[in-house]
Amino acid sequence: MAVLPFVIRGLPESLSFLSDSLTGALISELSRQPGLTVVALGTMLTFGQKHPPPQTLARELGVRYVVDGQLEQRGETLQVGVQVVDGHRGTQTWADELALPAKAWHATATVVVGRLARALRFELNDLASQETAAATSDAEVQARAFAAQAWVQLFARAQTPDTNRRATRLARSAVALAPELSQGWMCLGYADWRAGLYRWSDEPRDELMARAVAETERAVALDPRDPDAHYVLALAVRHFLGQRQRADEALRHCLRLSSSYAPAYGLLAQSLERRGRHDEARALCDRAFELSPLEPLRVIWHFVRAEASLATGEPQAALDEVQRGLVVNPSYGQLYLAGAVAAWRLGAQGVAREWIEVLRQHPAFATLEAVRLTIGPTFDPSALGQLERLLDTLREAGIPAG
Repeated sequence: MAVLPFVIRGLPESLSFLSDSLTGALISELSRQPGLTVVALGTMLTFGQKHPPPQTLARELGVRYVVDGQLEQRGETLQVGVQVVDGHRGTQTWADELALPAKAWHATATVVVGRLARALRFELNDLASQETAAATSDAEVQARAFAAQAWVQLFARAQTPDTNRRATRLARSAVALAPELSQGWMCLGYADWRAGLYRWSDEPRDELMARAVAETERAVALDPRDPDAHYVLALAVRHFLGQRQRADEALRHCLRLSSSYAPAYGLLAQSLERRGRHDEARALCDRAFELSPLEPLRVIWHFVRAEASLATGEPQAALDEVQRGLVVNPSYGQLYLAGAVAAWRLGAQGVAREWIEVLRQHPAFATLEAVRLTIGPTFDPSALGQLERLLDTLREAGIPAG
């Protein structure tokens, strides 16, 4: 990938430095993304404000994709526009536009860069997943195509039993072809973790979870700079091994590798929420939404916000957050759990019982014992009272003990 300097339109001289500043920050953040090779800033600055045709540039620099951006002041607002062009085909594959206050550019520029970097990673993984593995006889190229397709199922699609099964199949194909491919093991670990946590497989839960830990540890060992691997490792060790501190450190390391990695902020928010630190959890959710407002994993952040509202005695706010999350993924069982509790506490017993019936179709939430097993290990001992209050309301609303 090559990132051209942002074209300046109507900026005062005092802000002209923003072109090089944003270009350098975006190149720096993109260079941290696994699977991307980005042309150095020094090379790209030689093009200045005169940009050759993307196909010509791609051919000269030997890149597949060209990022072209514009920076324009409109009144008190700075408009940042970015496009990605496929240098082989000459076609635009993605575009986005963001706005930031002109007077406070320094406070929001990092969020803009992070959001662009995260969105570009989604786009490029999606494009990579469209490359057919059958088009080549090279085993490693085939494996990378399978792993990219698995990544899209896990990170760019709503998490459901069907997307998980597809990801499992693709990840297994990837590691069978290339046993040293970190992304393949990461995807396999994530899929096994989900299957174990949500009971989406006939295999014993503990076997799936133990395998997920081993697979993600292998992914981290193969590529220590892959934030996805550290994110999935945090999930696995927290839920199966109860190692909350290790999980939090994996998430912090994930953010050291890529400050735009929004899911790590969301999972750290859940960790803080389950330690009783509700305001801090909400702030981290806000950061995650700023960085990746359209990410499928944001359903988790909606659930964390709902949990925080329940814990602070705001059931209506919790119910509102649940409704927002259901728009993202109507199959996400935790939302029905929080929604049933919120509705019951609001006196909407009919709604609560409807959502309890939905929960009873989810093996991971069908009984109080199942709920405790699914989410209990993530609660700090200091916040177990919060978990018990949640279970007490579910008991009142009609979820059976076991």
